[in-house]
Amino acid sequence: MATINLMTEITSRYSKMTKAEKKVADFVLSSPQEALSATITDLSKLCDVGETSVFRFCRTLSLKGYQDFKLSLALSTSNSDIGQKKELIDVTQTSNCQETAARVKEAYMRALEQTFHTLNFHAISQTVALILGARTINLFGFGGSGTSANEAKNKFMKILPNCIYNSDAHIQLTQAALLSPEDVAIIFCNSGITKDCIEIAHICHTAKVPVVFITQFAKTPAAQYSDILLLCGANEGPMEGGSIANKTAQLFLIDILYAEVYKKLGERALENKKKTSKVITEKMM
Repeated sequence: MATINLMTEITSRYSKMTKAEKKVADFVLSSPQEALSATITDLSKLCDVGETSVFRFCRTLSLKGYQDFKLSLALSTSNSDIGQKKELIDVTQTSNCQETAARVKEAYMRALEQTFHTLNFHAISQTVALILGARTINLFGFGGSGTSANEAKNKFMKILPNCIYNSDAHIQLTQAALLSPEDVAIIFCNSGITKDCIEIAHICHTAKVPVVFITQFAKTPAAQYSDILLLCGANEGPMEGGSIANKTAQLFLIDILYAEVYKKLGERALENKKKTSKVITEKMM
C-alpha cells in the first residue's frame, strides 16, 4: 500500500534488507528524483542489481509492487524536493476559484514549454511519412494514454479513412496480431512500462510492422521493438499535476502530427475535411 513516508520507511527497515536491497535503498535515498523517473529496468541497472532485487525491495517496504513504490516516492517527495513545481501547480492552498484557475493555467503552460524543448522533430517527420504511406494507421494505448490514442483517431479520421483504435485490451492485442509491414502501429505509453503496450510493440516488431512508440522515457523496454521512439512529456511528478502535464504533452504532439499530415496531403486533406465537416453539420439543429 502506498505511503507518504517512504524515506522514513526505507531508513527504519534498512538494517533488515539484503545487500542487494541496500543498494537500491542507497540510490533512492540519494537520488529520489532520478528514481522517480526510472523504470524498474532502469533502476536495476543504476543500482547494479537484478529486477527481482528491486521487486523484493518494494516488498520489504510492504508495497504491492514497483508502481506502488513510485506512487509512494512521488507522495514522499511532493512536500520536499519538488517545492518549486508545487508553488506553480498545487491547488490545495488556493483561496478562490480564480487563483485555482491561474495555477492550472500555469501547469498547462509549463507542460507545453517543457514538451516543446524535448521534441525530436526528425522523429516527428519520420512518423508523418509512415502515416502517409501506411495501409492502416493503428493506434494503441491504455488509461490516460488510451484517451490520447482515441483523440488521435478522432482527429485523423477527419482527413484519413484508415485510422483504427479499440479501447478493449484484448481487442488491441488481437488487432496487433493481424497487422503486416504495410500498416503502422502508433503506441501511446507515457510510463513506457505498461505490459500490454510492450507486448503490442513486440508483436508488431516480430511481424515487421513499423512501430512508433510515444513515451516520456527513452529507456523503455519497448525501445528494442520500436522503429521510432518519440519522446513526449513534461517533467512533473505524479502528485504534482502530472495528469495535466502528460495529457497536454500528448495532445500537443497529436496536433503537430495532424498539422504536418494535413500540410503534406494538401488538396486531399482539404476535400476530406469538407466532406466530414458537412455530414456532421447536417446533424446540427
